[in-house]
Amino acid sequence: MPALSQTRAYLALFLVAALWGSYPAVTKLALVDLPPFVLAAVRCVLGSAFLGMLLLRRGLRDLRALTPGDLKDFAFLGFCGILISTTFTYVAIYLTTASNAVILQASTPVIVAVGARFYLGERLRPIQWLGVAVSAAGMVLVVTRGQWTALQLSNLHAGDFIVIFSLIGWSAYTIYGKRVLGLHSPALVTTVSYMLGTLMLIPLAAATLPLFPPPRFASATAWAVVLYQAILGAVAHVWWYEGVRAVGPSQSAIFMNVQPVVGVVLAAALLGETIGAAQVVGGIGVLLGVALTTRQKRKAGVERPPHPPLSPRGGEGKGEGAG
Repeated sequence: MPALSQTRAYLALFLVAALWGSYPAVTKLALVDLPPFVLAAVRCVLGSAFLGMLLLRRGLRDLRALTPGDLKDFAFLGFCGILISTTFTYVAIYLTTASNAVILQASTPVIVAVGARFYLGERLRPIQWLGVAVSAAGMVLVVTRGQWTALQLSNLHAGDFIVIFSLIGWSAYTIYGKRVLGLHSPALVTTVSYMLGTLMLIPLAAATLPLFPPPRFASATAWAVVLYQAILGAVAHVWWYEGVRAVGPSQSAIFMNVQPVVGVVLAAALLGETIGAAQVVGGIGVLLGVALTTRQKRKAGVERPPHPPLSPRGGEGKGEGAG
């Protein structure tokens, strides 16, 4: 796949974010018939097969160049991106509302920025730390549903905290993936990490079967969701890394702001969920925090990307304009 231009990268990132924004609502429909771990496993098996076929069409040259160290990196990406992020997102949606899940997911850029601060050594200015705090306050408001004074454990959704856990996994996938992309193509990174993560997921899905109602594999709705997420979701992972390579992790993460808009609309239309005042205010707080955290540095009136860009060959560019 040729490197994306910046405009095409922005369009791809927008479409991927809109697709992911639809996931919580449509996932709720499938979870009626398939337990979350089973749903994740079936989707990822199909997605792995689809990505594998796409990779084979590119030829085996990239695969022959892999080393044991590369496989270790890909296994870590599979653990973070598939086992932690994808799988536990399904668990979270099973235990909370689709609208809560998608609003909390909007905080992804903040978590990525904080992770990049500690892993990549990127500095955050005071205004960006303020954004982290504002976004965190918005997340707390959504999780507690505005019950600040009479907060009890029984009033909380366990799924809300699992959403945050899954976001940490996705942030690690995005940040660590930036380094791996310096050596390998997005298609190879996505496919191999997807497959390795799926291999980790299958035994977990089997072990958790007794914890949930028996799966109903004859459900047409469940299979429609599985195919929708497996095929389009697999392509989206490739597009996401293409976008990250073109414009950088932080600028890519900005497009995640599309998710809550799409997700809340679909949660209301498909599931009849109502959005309370606490969710609205909390969602605004999350997005405001994201806007502050992802503000680009300015020098001489010219905006500069907060990350060194990735060249078409995957290495960090030096002094170039930039996911």
